[in-house]
Amino acid sequence: MAATAFADAIEAYGDIGGAISYPINWLPEESGQTFPIGVPVQVNGTDGGVQLWDGSTLTAGIAGFSVVAAQNLGTTGSGAAAPFGPITGPGSNIGNYAPNATQSSALISPPGVPISIGLSGFAVAAPTTIFIGKIGTSLTNPGPVATTQQQVGVAYGLTKDTLTGFWYVDVNKTGGSAAVRVVGLGQLEAVGTVGGHVLFIVLPAVAQIIA
Repeated sequence: MAATAFADAIEAYGDIGGAISYPINWLPEESGQTFPIGVPVQVNGTDGGVQLWDGSTLTAGIAGFSVVAAQNLGTTGSGAAAPFGPITGPGSNIGNYAPNATQSSALISPPGVPISIGLSGFAVAAPTTIFIGKIGTSLTNPGPVATTQQQVGVAYGLTKDTLTGFWYVDVNKTGGSAAVRVVGLGQLEAVGTVGGHVLFIVLPAVAQIIA
């Protein structure tokens, strides 16, 4: 049977201590990224750019979940400020063009085009931050599963829903494939909702904490 599209954006839900606040970090965005809001991201170990999580790195692999969509930058951090310096050369995330042959270095963005500062924001996978996302399975017929109280306290993996581009908590991934731990069920849905939301934290060993 064909896979079912059901996953939606993963969002920060609050603090495990009961607060609704949570840390957000901004770092240079890796080049060529096109991910949406609400997906797991990691920091490239070579150049420090924020990129979509590769889905397999479980040791310090998830920096957090995106709070802005990627901008498909031509170069990593294009337009971002240098340390202790101003933003230099910010450009549009759609493209620039040279106005005429006598000013070949001049760049003009079409009217209405948003400007990129070269940074990508993400809700940090801190030990106390709770996230909310849908639950499902990648086994045989990928799709949603019903929420149960027995899921609370269990560590599961994360899988990308190829039909929506978002990720879900995957009950088919446990043990060494686990990335998160369920700490509660979504409070706006009845227990037993198929493809319902669960609350989770990123496992400490999986969290890539970038100060």
